[in-house]
Amino acid sequence: IIGDNIVAVMFMYVLISLFWLVGIHGNNMLSAVKEPIFRPMLYANTALYTEGKTIALTPEIKAHGMYTMNLTMMQMFAEFGGSGITLGLVIAIFIFSKREDNRAIATLSIVPGLFNINETVTFGIPLVLNPILGIPFILAPVACIFVGWLLITINFCPPIVIEVPWTMPPILQGFLATGGSIIGAISQIIVIALSVVIYTPFLLVYERYQNKQAAAAE
Repeated sequence: IIGDNIVAVMFMYVLISLFWLVGIHGNNMLSAVKEPIFRPMLYANTALYTEGKTIALTPEIKAHGMYTMNLTMMQMFAEFGGSGITLGLVIAIFIFSKREDNRAIATLSIVPGLFNINETVTFGIPLVLNPILGIPFILAPVACIFVGWLLITINFCPPIVIEVPWTMPPILQGFLATGGSIIGAISQIIVIALSVVIYTPFLLVYERYQNKQAAAAE
């Protein structure tokens, strides 16, 4: 009911982001729910992968116990770059930002972000208690996990069958998690682009707010 239910998983990521926005590590808070449910689903997929039953998520394969959702699938589509998919924000800053302070934080954040560690941007921008950037911080993982689920459901992306360390850089993560499928890497590029699109308009609004605050302080 919870594990292979996209609506329940999307709601879980809303809760994770809400915890982060008040300064609490959302993933740690919900790990007691995530780990016992989604890790066995990953291992069930891995067992089927060793039997060669993972070419596509057909009804026959699902009948054998192949799951769309699992722990690595969620890391691949909803946690790359860290909670809130802040890698999308970092990329958006590099492309669109005109403020040196934000670009400096993005420069510090890009390397850890590539290994899915994002405290520098979460507390550096900051995203905590930020009513403007808090919106895409919630929206991006929800939208990306839905797109990832959709790509697997329509058999564009192979099912995620390999446990990959959570610090594995995006794109390579998608390639390895799908058993060495280039489509897995392409699928992750799609959601990375989506995260940038989601963050960009809110970044522009936030920078206008920052500029007004700076002008008022002068």
